[in-house]
This record gives sequence, structure tokens and C-alpha cells, in this order.
Amino acid sequence: GFARTSPVGSFAANSYGLCDMSGNVWQWCEDWYNATKDYRVLRGGSWLGNSEVFLRSSYRIIDPPALRYGLSGFRCVLVVSGG
Repeated sequence: GFARTSPVGSFAANSYGLCDMSGNVWQWCEDWYNATKDYRVLRGGSWLGNSEVFLRSSYRIIDPPALRYGLSGFRCVLVVSGG
């Protein structure tokens, strides 16, 4: 129902209580793709994906870390103490 990305919290949580874990934008990961450190790993699929397989957390793509475009982003994490 959205032309591109969707607002955070647009969909119900999964069985683990997590929301928005895949499908909005490819998420940059801290992992390097290989020892030469030319590429970083991205996971999670994007709004432009045309296959369910892209949404699996086990599926990954690679890009150079300086690349910027509307299909990739990053996830901010807030660590809550006592949880």
C-alpha cells in the first residue's frame, strides 16, 4: 500500500514481537563481505524486491560502503536496561 518505504510501525509484530525487520530498505551490517574489506553486507530486502527470498535474513547482498541510494539504510538500536 506504499509507493516506496513505509512508516515505522505500519505492520503488526512478528511472532517474536519484532516489527519492521525486513522489506523496507536493505540494512547495512557491520560485517565485511571478505578479507579485502571492499564490500559490506546488507540484509533484509527492500521495497523494490520482487522475490520473497530477498526478505529472508539469511539472504545477503554486498555493496561498497560508500554507496548511497534509496534502497539501503541502517537500523538504529536502543538498548533498554533491565529488559
